[in-house]
Parts: sequence; C-alpha cells; structure tokens
Amino acid sequence: MIRTGLTLVWKILSEGIRAKLAWFTGTLIALTILLLSIITVRQQTAILSESYEKQAAVSKNFIASLVMEIENISQNLIRIEEFKSRIERQRVELKKYRTAKVVTQKKTVSVFGFQTNLFGSLGTSKVVKKVDSFFSVYLTKDDVDVLEKEIRQQLREASNRNISEREWNTLVHLASSYVRNEEKYLEAQKQTPPEDPEEKTKWDTNVKNLKKEIRNHKSQLDLFIAKFYADSKKRKLEELGLDTQLFRIQTFPLSAMIQGETSLASFDTQIIDNTSPLAKIDQFDQMEESLVESFQRLSDDISSLDENEKQYVYEWQDREIQALHSPLFRHQNSTKRAFNLSSVKSSLGDYREVIKEDFRITNELNLLIPKLRERIQTLKNAKPPIPPAKDKLFTSFYKSYNELIDERDKIFDEVTTNYPIAAENWEKIEALRSLRDVTLEDWILMKFKTDPTEYERYYQDPDARETQRNRWRAIRKWISSAEQETPTKELKKLFPDGSFGHSRSESEEIMWKLDGTHLLESENVPNLVLRDNFSGLIRTLVDRTDGIRAIKDNRNQIVFTAITICLVAIVFAIFISGVVVQKIRKIIRSAEDVGQGNLHVHFDDGGNDEFGNLTVALNQMVSGLKDREKMRGVLGSMVDPVVVGEALKDLEKLKQGSEKVITAFFSDIAGFSAISEKLNSKELANLLNEYLSAMTIILKHHDGVLDKYIGDAIVGVFNAPLDVENHCLKAVSASVEMRDKLEVLKKEWKEENKYIPEAHTMKFRIGLNMGYAKVGFMGTDALASYTMMGDTVNLAARLEAAGKDYGVCILVSEFVQDEIKDHFFTRKLDIVRVKGKTKPVTLYEVRAKKGEETEEDHQFVEAYESALFSYLNRKFEEAGKKFYTLLTTNGDEACKLLWERCQYYLETPPDPDWDGAFTRTKK
Repeated sequence: MIRTGLTLVWKILSEGIRAKLAWFTGTLIALTILLLSIITVRQQTAILSESYEKQAAVSKNFIASLVMEIENISQNLIRIEEFKSRIERQRVELKKYRTAKVVTQKKTVSVFGFQTNLFGSLGTSKVVKKVDSFFSVYLTKDDVDVLEKEIRQQLREASNRNISEREWNTLVHLASSYVRNEEKYLEAQKQTPPEDPEEKTKWDTNVKNLKKEIRNHKSQLDLFIAKFYADSKKRKLEELGLDTQLFRIQTFPLSAMIQGETSLASFDTQIIDNTSPLAKIDQFDQMEESLVESFQRLSDDISSLDENEKQYVYEWQDREIQALHSPLFRHQNSTKRAFNLSSVKSSLGDYREVIKEDFRITNELNLLIPKLRERIQTLKNAKPPIPPAKDKLFTSFYKSYNELIDERDKIFDEVTTNYPIAAENWEKIEALRSLRDVTLEDWILMKFKTDPTEYERYYQDPDARETQRNRWRAIRKWISSAEQETPTKELKKLFPDGSFGHSRSESEEIMWKLDGTHLLESENVPNLVLRDNFSGLIRTLVDRTDGIRAIKDNRNQIVFTAITICLVAIVFAIFISGVVVQKIRKIIRSAEDVGQGNLHVHFDDGGNDEFGNLTVALNQMVSGLKDREKMRGVLGSMVDPVVVGEALKDLEKLKQGSEKVITAFFSDIAGFSAISEKLNSKELANLLNEYLSAMTIILKHHDGVLDKYIGDAIVGVFNAPLDVENHCLKAVSASVEMRDKLEVLKKEWKEENKYIPEAHTMKFRIGLNMGYAKVGFMGTDALASYTMMGDTVNLAARLEAAGKDYGVCILVSEFVQDEIKDHFFTRKLDIVRVKGKTKPVTLYEVRAKKGEETEEDHQFVEAYESALFSYLNRKFEEAGKKFYTLLTTNGDEACKLLWERCQYYLETPPDPDWDGAFTRTKK
C-alpha cells in the first residue's frame, strides 16, 4: 500500500506536463527568490561599504592633512640636514668663484692684547683679500636657524608643551641618519655593479640595506613626530566620530616599499588607540601583496592616477577586513591643479587655443634655456666671474624669456575674456595659467605649515588671487634679474609661512624645467607635477565583520523562506496542473484522429481561456486542411506538380536545399515590349497564355520543371527536384521542339488573323547551360518558391541575352555541347567572357537534330568555323573576308558581328597574350 502510494507520488512528480509544470513553477520561484537574495546581499554589502567609506571619509581627510603636516615637518627636518650638508659642500665648491681684491688698511700692533695703530703713526699697508662674487654666495646657516625655530614652534603647538633638547636631538639624529644613508645610496647607484657574482651579491645586499636604513629612519622620524600630535589629534578624531574599533588608518610613504620586505607605516591610528581588534593586525602576505599592487599601479601610470579608492577584502582570524587604498600627495595646491588639468585635456573646446599658443611659446623657451645655461657658465668661468645682472647678453636673453612668459599669461586672459569660463569649470580651466607658477613655489619653498584654505581662497577671493600671483611674479623676478643668489628680504617677507630651500641658481633650474615642459603633450606638466608630488598611500582598514554577519543571517533567512515557498508552490502547481492535463488529454485524442486523416473531427469548446482559443484554432486548422485538400488540385495546375509532389513528401528537405548538376533553361520573346504596347489587355493575356501554355507543355513533356514566368520569359530547370536521366539532351530536345512549335503557332495566328502582324513574325531566344547549382525553396516562411541559383544559372541567362547579338534562336555553352554533340547539329559561334567573369566560354548554336540538317547547313557551318579559326589565330584580314562573304550570301548576324570585330582588331590589334575571347560588357 505504502509502496503503491510512493510510486503514484513519484509518477506524479516525474512524468508528464504536470510534473514539468510543478517543477518549473517551484524552480522559477526558488531561483527568483535566490537571485533576489543574491542581489540584495550584494546591494547591502555595497551600501555597507559605502556607509563605512562615508563614515571614515571626514576622518581620513583630516588624517591626510595631518599626515601631510607631519610629512612637511619630517621633510623639513631632512632638508635642514641636507641644507647643512649642502651649505658646507657649496661653501667649499664655490670658493673658486671668490675674487681677489687689494685693499689699503692701517698697520696695527698688539699692546696688552689690544690691536692699536698708535694714532696712525705706524702708517698703512696694501693687503690682498678674497671677497665673494655673485657665484660664490649661497644660503647661510641663518636660513637653517629660522626653519629650525619654526619647526620647534609647530611641535610645541601640536603637543601644548615645550620640546626638550633630548627630543629635538633625537629628531635631528634621525633626520641626519636618513640623509647620510640616502647620500650613500645615491652614490652607490652611480657606481657600476661589480661583474663578479660574489661581489655583485655583496653590492646588492649593501644597496638593499641602505634602502632599509633609509626606510627605517624615515618611519621612525615620522612616528616620533606623530607622537607630538597623538593626544590633541585623538580628541579631534573623537569629535569627528572616528570609531577606532571599526577603523584603522595608516599611511605608507614611497620609501616604505622595498621588494621582499614588509612595508612600514609612517603614521598609524594605532598610536591613538591600540586596544581595538584592528590595532592587533600585523601586516600579512595578502595585505602586503595588495599594498604592493596599489603602489605599482599608481607608479606605473601616473597619467591615469586619480583620487579614487581601490578596495580589497581579507579574512583575518574569522573577521572580514576591508582595505581602502587611496593615493597621498604633497603640495595640495599644485596637485589639485594638475588633476584638474588632466581631467579636462580632452574637452577644452575654445580654450584649446591656449594649448596651441602654449606649445609654441614652450618651444621658443626651450631655444632660450640652453643659451641662458651656456651664458651663465661662461660668466662663472670668467676671471674674475661676472655677475649675470651686469651682462647685457644674459639680460637680453632673460628679457626675451620674460616677454614670452607675459605673452603666455596674456593669451590666457584674452581667450577667457572672449570665451568666459563657466563657473563649474573655472578651477579646471584656470589651471592652464597657474599650474607652473604654483608648482614653482611649492618646489622651492620649505613651508613651515600648510594652509588648507589657500586653494579655495585663490579661486573665491579676487584679492587673494592677485596677492598670490604677485608672489609668483616676485619669485620669477628674483630668478630672472639675477641680482643676488639668495632671496632678498623683500622676497622673504612675501612668504611668512615658509623659507626658501634653494638658491637662485637651483630655483632657476626648477623654473626652466617647468617652463620647458608642454602643458598637455605626452610628457606634460600635470604628469611631471603628479609624479613629483606623489608621496605614498593611505590605507583605511575597516572591520565589517558584524555588518557582513548580519547580512549573511538575513540571506539565510531569505533562502529558508525561498525553500518553503518553493515546496508550497510545487504542491499547488500539481493540483492546478491536474485540471489542465485533463483538457490537454482530450485535445491530444482528437489531434491523433486528425493525424490519421480524419478531417471530420471537431474539438470540444475549451472555455474562455487559452484552451478555448486553442480549440478554436484547432478547429480552424482542420477546416483549413479540408480547404487545402480541395485546393491541392488547383495548386497542381499553378505550381509545377513535380515540386508540389516533392513538397508534400518532404517539405523540410526542399527548404534545406541542395547542390546538384542541373540544366538551366531561359527563354525570352524578342521585341515583345513593342508587341505588347499594340495589344489591348485581353489580347495580350490571350497571346501570352497561348504561347506560355504551349511552351510549358513541351518543357514538362521533356521532364523539365517550371521555375517561374517573368512576363514573356520562361525559366526552367532539368534534373531537379527529381533526378532525370540525360537531362541535358532532353533540355535541348525541348528547345528545338519549342522552336518548331512557335512556327506552327505563328502560322495559325496568321491564317486566323489573330493578334497583330508583328505577332505573326515574332521570334524567341533560348539559353542553356549545364553545371552545379543550388536548388530548393528560397524566400521567407510566408512566401517562398522553388528555384535555382548559382553561376550555372547566371550563365544560362547571359546566353539567352547574347542570342540577340548573334541573331540565333538556341544558344548553348560548351558544357551542353559536350553532352549533345552526337545528337544535334551545332555551329561553334564564338568564345566570350560574360560580364562579371574572367574565364572564357565557348558558345554554340543548336541548328537541328543530327540527320535533319541540309547540305547547305553543312557548307555554311564549315565556312563559318573556318573563318572563326582564322579569327582566333589573329588572321583578322583573312577572317574578315570570309565573314563578309558569308554575310553577303546568308545575311547571318553572327557573321556581321565577327566581321566588324575583325575590322576593329585590324585597326587596334589586341594584346600579344590575347586568347581569342571577346569580353562582353553587358549582360
């Protein structure tokens, strides 16, 4: 009993439309809910990630500015140590540019430790002294002292306490160690690596160790500075709402990346809160690989760099950690402008004129810069050295240089006056003018601290913008005037927030580099700025474990609900489908009767739903089948019965088509258009029906199949769809019989005075060709016909048309000639290339059945083929005479055509490689 019940249930669930409908319904619902759950989970995950990003964004921006402030102090400390080293090196190196000067001074003696000239009684003496020239002056320790004082003040403000000497000495020691190792590293890089493998390994190890030392000292320096900010910035982060249980923010400078070594962070919120789970995460392989990948991606293609974050997800101790990597740049004023300019370089529109003129001016500047550099060297090497400001050639060069810079700014102002910049594009377009100047300031100035509002004030406040531009003009004036190598007091006053870290000569090289680089060419200013300003990466670690866990729990609940709904849907579908199946079974039984040939079946009414529509359609189908049977006889008279018969046997086979050897038949009445114009509609229909009926009967009598009528033209095919033995011979026999039948018809029409006189003398042409062709039903499902196509068919049509030129009735190809030569008397007519083909074809005229030709026929054909032989062998004069003789005695159109061709070739001989074929230019 139980087994029978289980068998019944299995049968219901596994067989028939009921099972399919049940499973389909259940599966569809399950898949729909599952798909929706997947989409929902992804959307919730994306929303969660976006929420975390927004939550961390403000804090991250604050930390980015903090890191840049720490980086600024760190770099300034490093540059101070570089400064000290550079000042000492330059002091020694620039001694050679000092000049000797003879001065007169009073003689003195020492009395009790005091120098005295005894009231001038000792007299005077001349002394040679070394004095500074323009080129021997460099930045002094006073500039270093100012910078150290400002850094101390910054650290004091950050920590709200005085900095002890011990702490200061630690900072100086770390910065000094960094500089020493960097100098050693750079010196090692200049050396050629040893060829000896063992020595090369030692050299590589030494270089790597130097890089590690540089990295370690930089990291220690940054972290030591960060500790001064820890307490005050922790309070600020708490105010901003940074949850250190969820977020950990780290920064990695470029020096942190050493192949094969774990990266070291220069700043880490771990110093603010080291109790969260995130603070306990150490760098592991997956995190390191993603960090290296991000660095590599940003370093490889600076032109595609943007400020968007790259996301990575890790599993760590059953926790899901999301890492967001974003680039970190120093010098925000120049960096933002570089990004702005890169973003609009392909959509400048009217402002492309600025780029065009900038390109020209930059090229002119690049011609001046080598001249300036060479002239400075000449002035340096002079004895004594000549100050550049006193050299007319140098000042003339810089006059031209400054005129070009002024012209560059003027062009921008003129273009923006003519084409005012839309407010939303103001910052981006203005970067065309200010990027080089702001970068020059960023790169030569060591700022004590950054002003986060400076960029916005420049674009929002015209007074602030003009003040900034005046500062840039002052920098360029100091460099181009070359009056002194160190910044003037007036220039320093313009920059209270920083100190000049480069001499005039060093600043000049930076200015030349910027002015000599095109704005938007392949090597352009934005790329140059971004490469130099790219400082490292900010990594934001997000612990999204709890959020993802809640999403997964929600997903599991959705899946459980989906399974429940699926099972209920299957049961419900089985019940509903039972009713449907009963109706379908009744329809199947009736349909089986129709399939067995019973066209008197009536399908019961199925109601007002789709079953009702189906039964109506089926009844209409049965009625249509009845009508089709009635019309079959009628169709047989309108469509070739052979095709109808084959279609009824296997229509799909005919639809698929096939390729086989056939004989293509084309016929056409010569000049029928003129005849039809003189007949009324009824007479024209009667004439065509009488002619076409007679010709079609002959075609079918010889096992031909009618393809179609095209007006008065008949298209037929032999050997398709059924195979026909000797189909080529039958096609020619049919053609000869048609020719004879037409003569009979014309005689009858004349005797009965039917139609018009032109109909009593009308002629027709037939073209025959044999070969491979594609045959089958072709067209749309709604309208198709059995036909043939291919080169074989096209050539047959060309032959029928060519019959007009040669004045013959039945024209066949060499392929047909090979099949019928033993049964029909033919004339070799010509060798031609039909239009669109390169291979020549030999043409033959079918004149009569073998044995029915006359002696005159034999003589004429022999004479014609003799003339054709002479023609093909380039004996055009001889051939022409023969053709002309035949023309005068027989009036043959082919003779006339060939005679005219001989005359033409006598005047214009064909090419030496002529093969005897005439190329037809018309179909």
